[in-house]
Amino acid sequence: MHTTVIIESGVEGPDCAADIVNIVHELPGIDSVDVSPETGTVSVEHSPLVSEDDICRALEDSGFPVQR
Repeated sequence: MHTTVIIESGVEGPDCAADIVNIVHELPGIDSVDVSPETGTVSVEHSPLVSEDDICRALEDSGFPVQR
């Protein structure tokens, strides 16, 4: 299992955090997603089937900009 931490500048509260969790969980091989609105971090535990780029692309395609 891999852990990827992404800085997400669009987390504005619990509703945004829930949207991000749902978006990332749609990807294959996702085990868990933890979003911290206070720090703007998204921590994802996943299999090697999904890459950091896949996660970032899914978020960006859904309107959530990430810092790379």
